[in-house]
Amino acid sequence: MAWIESHQELWRHPKTKKLARLLGVSVPTVVGHLHGIWYWALDFAQDGDLHQYDPEEIADAALWEGDPGQFIEALVAAGYLDQTDDGLSLHDWYDYAGRLIEQREARREQDRARKQRQRERKKARAHEGHGEVTEESRGTPDDVTPLPYLTQPNQTEQDNTETTTPPSPSSEGSDGAKKSPVELRFDEFWNAYPKKVGKQYALKAWRKIKPTAELHEAIMQAVNAQKHSEQWRRDNGRFIPNPATWLNGGYWDNGEEVSMDAGDQREHGRDPDAGRDWGRGFKPADDGWV
Repeated sequence: MAWIESHQELWRHPKTKKLARLLGVSVPTVVGHLHGIWYWALDFAQDGDLHQYDPEEIADAALWEGDPGQFIEALVAAGYLDQTDDGLSLHDWYDYAGRLIEQREARREQDRARKQRQRERKKARAHEGHGEVTEESRGTPDDVTPLPYLTQPNQTEQDNTETTTPPSPSSEGSDGAKKSPVELRFDEFWNAYPKKVGKQYALKAWRKIKPTAELHEAIMQAVNAQKHSEQWRRDNGRFIPNPATWLNGGYWDNGEEVSMDAGDQREHGRDPDAGRDWGRGFKPADDGWV
């Protein structure tokens, strides 16, 4: 179970007041609808992507009983939803809930690994307890040809299993499949980018770009140039954009130093009223995320 830390700034933020005016309702009512969407997204849209849901479903998630189309248009106009070619998404969702989602996935991965180790130990104990049965232990008379011990483990198969060399992880994905050229180029980008946050969101942005070899080279040159810039090195990298933000903004093509305040990872060129200080602090009570 997770809970949301709601700051007092949300009540008086210009975006919230604008949304209340567009919908013709009070600010407390708008705050309730916003929290309804956020609570719902933690379970049903963990990456903040809403393209698979229609306006009626999103309005129902927020407990909005009016016109769903008006509700969606108001959220986009106020800056709480982003409208892209791929559909709707929650504005700056990773900055609010991304680390919570990563922690959940990490726990699931730990559970899968723990169960796999338990299965392997159980299998090993079963083999050890089987033992090797001899003619003496079965008490077979000398003049009787013994039947083969059908349940004796196949030593050939065991030997093959023990000597099998696991594949190298450098060119394979987590499911054992060979990585595509796009994924291999992303690995090079990720290793070079100085800020390691939101890897799954950065990979999603990378797959959307699908950089060719030429574009990949341009991106790598831009990263290498900008990470040595004065702004990116200032205050221990405080002004380095998140990798997903950098990719989505196409900042490799700016021809200039790009920097963002660590507390204001917004889209390039967005109005100052579209800031996200109202939502900082999504965290689960039991995950210890600050």
